[in-house]
Amino acid sequence: MNYVIKNKIVSLGGSSTVRDEAGNDKFFVKGKIFTFTKKKYVMDVDKKTVFYRVRNKFFHILLPKVFIEDAEGNKIMMLKKKKLFSFKHDFICVPMTQTESEITISGDYISRNCTILEDGKPIARLRRNFNLVKDSFNLDVDDDSKAPFIIALVIAFDNFYDKLLEQDR
Repeated sequence: MNYVIKNKIVSLGGSSTVRDEAGNDKFFVKGKIFTFTKKKYVMDVDKKTVFYRVRNKFFHILLPKVFIEDAEGNKIMMLKKKKLFSFKHDFICVPMTQTESEITISGDYISRNCTILEDGKPIARLRRNFNLVKDSFNLDVDDDSKAPFIIALVIAFDNFYDKLLEQDR
């Protein structure tokens, strides 16, 4: 299924809306206003059930790391860049438990087009659309049962780049 993730233009916490290709709301991403770690929650259409939490690591030396947690706050994965000095934007999700698969994000040189791989097999494709006011993502997911986690992964990916932009200022 295809999803469109749009960051809201006016949002203090960095909230987003996730819609299907027909324009129907599927998920909501709610960001916390006063947080150093850019904590965000992925919720269903009723805005009640929290699937995953995404937050940046508070202190880092060179590159940011972003954690994906379950609804109870247990760390599931950590998203980080695969190689420190590389022009290609490849990311790896380091599992925090033994039950999770190895997930990687392989992107082009500006991370506009990416493929999300689970154990080396493609499970989703991501296209990042840049805009002066806000950015959005087109996400094509092969298995809808994995959609909430993959959406949390895209939010983590966006948090990573937002943190890099903050460091450049």
